[in-house]
Amino acid sequence: MFEVNKTPEEICDIRTRYAMRWYIRKANWNKRIYYIFSFIGIICPLANVVVASCGEINLAIVILASVTSLATSLLALTNARMKWENYRSAAEFLKREYTLYQARVGTYGDNQRVSAYLNTTEGFMGEVHSNWQNLFDKGDSGKEPEEKPGKPKDEKGSTDK
Repeated sequence: MFEVNKTPEEICDIRTRYAMRWYIRKANWNKRIYYIFSFIGIICPLANVVVASCGEINLAIVILASVTSLATSLLALTNARMKWENYRSAAEFLKREYTLYQARVGTYGDNQRVSAYLNTTEGFMGEVHSNWQNLFDKGDSGKEPEEKPGKPKDEKGSTDK
């Protein structure tokens, strides 16, 4: 990804583009999953009503009800909407910071702009990763995760949207 002869500005550009592509790709994937399962969860019950009103087709009713239940369960299990929102928020944050960095405004206006930018973006991505880890730690045990030594607990609870 990085060659030896890259300038700090080129490194910022490469890292930002790579991270934004990754976050956007993940957001789009989770958006599709969310819409597919939601669509199935809406259409199958409607089709079930139509099939039930047409007569006695028990097998079709059972299949449609099962597909509805499966889609609803997968929607809850995957947390696709939450992931979609989180990945999209992360991409938008990086886009905003990169714009400020390129325009040389705010904290990116002085001669330490590269280090300020990298500290901000890498810190943010580390925080996003830490939040995911805490979410999975909570999901495994069913209780709040314990604070790990050396890592401050996030007080915000969510990312900017």
